[in-house]
Amino acid sequence: MTLVKSYCRFCAASCGTLVEVVDGRIGAVFGNKDHPLSKGFTCPKGRRAGALLQGPHRLTSSLRRSGNGEFEPVDGLAASREIGERLRRIRAEHGPDSIALFMGTQQAFTALTPFVVKSWLRATGSHKLFSTMTIDQSAKWLVPLRMGEYLGGPQPMTDADVWMLSGNNVVLTASGGDGDGPLVTDPATQIKRARRRGMRLIVIDPRRTETAELADLFLQPRPGTDALLHAGLLRILLTEGLYDAAFCDEYVDGLEELRRAVDPATPERVARECDVPVEDLFLAARMFGGDKRGRFTTGTGANFGPHSNVAEHLADTVNIICGRVLREGEPAWGGSVLMPERPAVAAVAPPRRTWESGFTSRVGGCGRLNGELPSAILPDEILMPGPDRVRALVVSAGNPMVAFPDEAKIRRALEHLELLVVIDPFLTETARLADYVIAPAMSYERADHTVLMEFFFPRPFAGHTPAIVAPPAGVIEDWEFFYETAVVMGLEMKVAGRPLDLRHKPTSEQMLELVASRGRVDVASLRGRPDGVLVPGTGAVVGPRGDDTTRLQLVPPDVLAEIRAALDDVVEIPAGGFQLISRRLKEVMNSLGRGIPGLALHDYNPAFLRPEDLARLGVRPGGGVVITSAFGSVRAVAQPDETLRPGTVALPHGWSGEVFPGARGEGANVNALTSGDEDLQTINRMPRYTAIPVTVVALGTRAGPAAGSARRSADPRRAVDDPE
Repeated sequence: MTLVKSYCRFCAASCGTLVEVVDGRIGAVFGNKDHPLSKGFTCPKGRRAGALLQGPHRLTSSLRRSGNGEFEPVDGLAASREIGERLRRIRAEHGPDSIALFMGTQQAFTALTPFVVKSWLRATGSHKLFSTMTIDQSAKWLVPLRMGEYLGGPQPMTDADVWMLSGNNVVLTASGGDGDGPLVTDPATQIKRARRRGMRLIVIDPRRTETAELADLFLQPRPGTDALLHAGLLRILLTEGLYDAAFCDEYVDGLEELRRAVDPATPERVARECDVPVEDLFLAARMFGGDKRGRFTTGTGANFGPHSNVAEHLADTVNIICGRVLREGEPAWGGSVLMPERPAVAAVAPPRRTWESGFTSRVGGCGRLNGELPSAILPDEILMPGPDRVRALVVSAGNPMVAFPDEAKIRRALEHLELLVVIDPFLTETARLADYVIAPAMSYERADHTVLMEFFFPRPFAGHTPAIVAPPAGVIEDWEFFYETAVVMGLEMKVAGRPLDLRHKPTSEQMLELVASRGRVDVASLRGRPDGVLVPGTGAVVGPRGDDTTRLQLVPPDVLAEIRAALDDVVEIPAGGFQLISRRLKEVMNSLGRGIPGLALHDYNPAFLRPEDLARLGVRPGGGVVITSAFGSVRAVAQPDETLRPGTVALPHGWSGEVFPGARGEGANVNALTSGDEDLQTINRMPRYTAIPVTVVALGTRAGPAAGSARRSADPRRAVDDPE
């Protein structure tokens, strides 16, 4: 047995690890106390990497669907070439837009894959790029594209006086990244340390989360009222003069229009409709506005709900009017190490409404955000007849069957494809529908570096790891699949701005050097330094504005219309009904991690309700319930949770009724209760995943639809009228 230093690739934190290697296999995994950022911290998922990589459900060979409909093992490189030939024919016959690519969350934690994947799709000529971002937090993309972007950078958490989080349980998810890097690495410890030096934390969430337990002030609003609550905070800040008037005079357009737009969000109305104490609303605004340094950031909770684009826009507007940005002469962020550094200047980049020019989708007339189309239109891009219908889909490290709204529709779409290729180490719900499943090498089996995670780190840092165990003989690296298909298809690819040699295949280490070739630290200098390197800052400061007079647009006309619509709306709850919210479980990352031995408490996702709500329904802990929305029904196993608001049911996402083949559990797919056609946001077509009106009844009890619409069941085995 040997101990080898590396780092975890389960999430953005990239915690340093000590890995026991026993006869070429991973044993125990510990935190590396010598790691400059994580300092020995790891989460339960990271510590069970051996069980994830070597567990019974991990694919050790790629799979190809045979003529009888069953999977058969196939060599990964051979399968890639077969797929390349099929893609070449589809492209030649139907055009490049008949090919689509969906990028899942997990590909972001593989240094090479995002670079190669996007280059590959560009080389095909297809515009059909989709990712989890547009079913997750695409409002964060949309806000600067409509408002403009201040180029000096946000104020960091390291010297903040106050921090406010809305719908973001960072202690569980380690999902910072809006200038709050300390909330990514060991967030509970970082919050406690910041509070000891005097920072105050405000948390807004319909559940008393693990993060809320650490807060100085906790607001527990009714689900779906984020936009109204954020507008109410803005109104108090403006009314009481708790904003940076000098900054607004120099950098902002639309302050008076904003004042009028949020005027309907009176404290009394916000307190009543959000169901929060009015004094707490004032206290939150005064705590935040009364200090000079800090940020207001959101998570998926705010981005999953109704009017999510407005909720995100208003949250960022709080930061802007309060001047929570780095000013001329202040030390610049300087966090880029392997990526090129963008100079920080006290100026504004104008709005870039990328969806208003260039390619427009045939479904819904959607334009692109950061080069991507809204994922909600992908099922119709497959199902709707036409010359540019998507006929071939490659899914890179994602699981659309449990990520997309309307479980039944995405299934129909995936089954309608001529070619479905899934790159995944597990036979997920999506992979089970595929023509090919490419089994990739996993973390600790491949070389990596931290090029894609730099934005999330609290200090300039870079790390590199070689592969520390050999992958199973039948797997390949993700990037190799795209390389091999490109060779067969005759594509010309550029990676990091340089042509990729498709005649002489590079090694993974050569590819890692290529994608980091424009950084200020070269990869070679990181090899042999398993703890990674804290890189000295450049000494750069935020530069002057110069003659540029571009200003941030707080309320452009379309945003103003959306604010008005959001403030005119009232969240409806059916009589005696519930509101469904989505949440995460600490044992999994979306759908990755289910079934890790010794980690998850259950092989299903419970439906959490308050104990008194369970008693009212006549359901004991562990009993079955049926949850019904206007769009479908699911069965679930009920568990008590006192952290929830009354009348709220929380169903974790990323699960289905059959987690692994032959392991029939009681998991429930929250997306059977959602719609990909109704209640979508403008521009990004973001679906609604939370604050959904539902009814909840004990299993075996008849129930009508939650909101008066026609009900459909994604699975006839779960028909509500006869659940037995």
